[in-house]
Amino acid sequence: MLKTLTTEELKVLNALSENGLLTNAEIASLLKLEEATAAEIRSNLENSGIVLKYRAIINWEKIESSSVNALIQVKVTPAHGHGYDEVARKVASFPEVRTCLLVSGSFDLLVEVDGPSLRDVAFFVADKLATIEGVNHTSTNFLLKRYKQSGDMFSASGKTHRLPMMI
Repeated sequence: MLKTLTTEELKVLNALSENGLLTNAEIASLLKLEEATAAEIRSNLENSGIVLKYRAIINWEKIESSSVNALIQVKVTPAHGHGYDEVARKVASFPEVRTCLLVSGSFDLLVEVDGPSLRDVAFFVADKLATIEGVNHTSTNFLLKRYKQSGDMFSASGKTHRLPMMI
């Protein structure tokens, strides 16, 4: 069931989406609320499942690493009576899958995958993803560089510390 949020609840959500480390006192000060009100709103948003978790956005390019990320476009035949949900649940259940989204356009699912190497991601696609019943086609795009994520800009210097891709 969808919940209609109050103006104060929306303001708290926006503040937390910008900085999940804000204390209730900081939220109260920022939004001109009583601290108890800010704490109650935050608690209600967490308990109702609207705020799922707090997460840091990491600039992995500043760390020496050979791991790779890929965005995989997946074409699916929807399951009778379940639509895309059944296939999407199977895809999302793999630990390699970071994100699984139902999208419109020329493919159905957009899947973000992490792996220790290009080879590991390729084997994941061939051995696990492509073998799921209902998956008809995949197209893998390896992530070369992030410029912006979740509204946050990454270094625009053009310099990268990532290892060059060897195929």
